[in-house]
Amino acid sequence: MYHEIVLNSLAYLGMKSIEEIEQMTLNEYFLRCEAYQLKMTKRNEELALQAWYIQNVQATKGSAKHPKPMFTKFEQFFDTQSIIDDIRASFETDYHTNTQKNEQKINEQLFIQRMKEFKELKKNGLIKPWSERSEEERGGF
Repeated sequence: MYHEIVLNSLAYLGMKSIEEIEQMTLNEYFLRCEAYQLKMTKRNEELALQAWYIQNVQATKGSAKHPKPMFTKFEQFFDTQSIIDDIRASFETDYHTNTQKNEQKINEQLFIQRMKEFKELKKNGLIKPWSERSEEERGGF
């Protein structure tokens, strides 16, 4: 691990001195690595945007008479926010995106809805209590 930290610090993090690297804490190293990956994501976004402009002019789908662009939005070609979210989530254990929060809320609402349906089915006698089921109905449990 020591070799990897020194190598990455020299190759990617712009550090020039072994002494400087050895004084760095592990938390600082991981923060610098995260920042480097975010910086590279922005650079790749710029390159992808340039490629997108080029391909948007050239690439089409559909018939020759009625060509349509392959991508109508840049995000279909390069989803920067998704990449940033993945990077931050890999470094920050408490990092949650709005998408994750919305997904969790939807799951909670779905659970509540299914519990209501379950109670209604049970109330109407359409669900047999576990204790009243035969061993075959319980699937061996």
